[in-house]
Amino acid sequence: MNRYPRSHIKIAFFLASVLAVVITTLPAKEKDVARFPILLEVEVTPEITEPAIETEDYESQWTELSIAPGDNLSKIFKRLGLPAANLQEIVDIGPEVAGLRRILPGKELGIRVSHEGKLIGLRYSPNVLTTLVVQRKNDTFEAQKIRLNTEYITAYQTATIDKEAPSLYLAGKRAGLSDNIIMQLSYVFQWDISFALDMRQGDSFALLYEEIYANGKKLKDGEILAASFSNMGKAHTAVRYKGPGGRTDYYTPDGLSLRKAFIRDPVHFSHVSSRFNLRRLHPIHKRVMPHRGIDYAANRGTPVIAAGDGKVSIARQNNASGKYVVLQHGQQYTTKYLHLSRFAKGIRTGTAVRQGQTIGYVGSTGWATAPHLHFEFLVSGVHRNPRTVKLPKADPIPANDISDFRNKTSGLLIQLAAIQGKTGYARLETPEDAGASE
Repeated sequence: MNRYPRSHIKIAFFLASVLAVVITTLPAKEKDVARFPILLEVEVTPEITEPAIETEDYESQWTELSIAPGDNLSKIFKRLGLPAANLQEIVDIGPEVAGLRRILPGKELGIRVSHEGKLIGLRYSPNVLTTLVVQRKNDTFEAQKIRLNTEYITAYQTATIDKEAPSLYLAGKRAGLSDNIIMQLSYVFQWDISFALDMRQGDSFALLYEEIYANGKKLKDGEILAASFSNMGKAHTAVRYKGPGGRTDYYTPDGLSLRKAFIRDPVHFSHVSSRFNLRRLHPIHKRVMPHRGIDYAANRGTPVIAAGDGKVSIARQNNASGKYVVLQHGQQYTTKYLHLSRFAKGIRTGTAVRQGQTIGYVGSTGWATAPHLHFEFLVSGVHRNPRTVKLPKADPIPANDISDFRNKTSGLLIQLAAIQGKTGYARLETPEDAGASE
């Protein structure tokens, strides 16, 4: 083989390299690839009456309105420019929305309106546990009641009446009790204790009551389950019992109802400005005149309640008594309520009233120097001291329910005794206990 000059070899090598680069840069033969057509149309979503709302945006779609005194849904819809036909559709849903016929002042009403001004939702909470939600569904409205999952916890408290807290209310507030529980306690013992007349330093009370929680947060107080009140050396004990017939009331540990024919004080949380005194010096006439009743000083407008079931025999006004009401309770008992600022709605001669019903409001009409209620109690036409008059005895638990009563209340009475540091109530034997001992 002939030998090539070195320069030729270099040129050949260079040409081969260039050729390799050119070949690698040439486009390869295209492979077959499956292709799908791309549609350039925009899909149109059908109109939705109630658009889906993200959870975090849901609350922002509601407008909360405070319900004013005298408000109703008709007035609110008119103010907001919402069609009356929408209101009629909601009312026509049925019994589920019956609560909307009487919305309460101070509560909140939620309204949800679309961008076009169309009503798509309404909600109302008559209490902290329940919310009624009405939502538009296509061309109609649907209602749903939402109730919180609640937990009932038994709480307890004790308190003492003393110089710094000389009343039930002040002692209860110092112990951390709510106004609701204090009021309940006054109702439990209102037949046996006059909280305006009978409070003494050293009196004390203890109670078990419910606290209602949801999602770990206290919503409100529930009912008093059991309570004891030591007043002027006498102990009064009450326990809550729901009988087989569904009636709930308070009874003594022996099964006697605390509910009597008459309440001691027709005005709650007042104080006595003048007692029953047949030799009292009259503050206006400045001469001795019998005071055949008790004066309860209270703010003007404070509700006055009927001491017992009865019928209105008089509801009128004169110079001395001002506006006054006389109730007849059967043939034997009569009660009188003087110096009212006004009568309660519907109170007129011949009206039947129930114990605890509001019959009027404290005022200073007639011969009165300041707002107060003058209360009289008559037995067979003779004035008696409302504080000391003997009242008819309470009815006991029916004999066929006494075993059920003991089974349901014995545990509460043991707990009540425990928080007082007492052991006065032994556990009552139940049928299950009896069976276990055989």
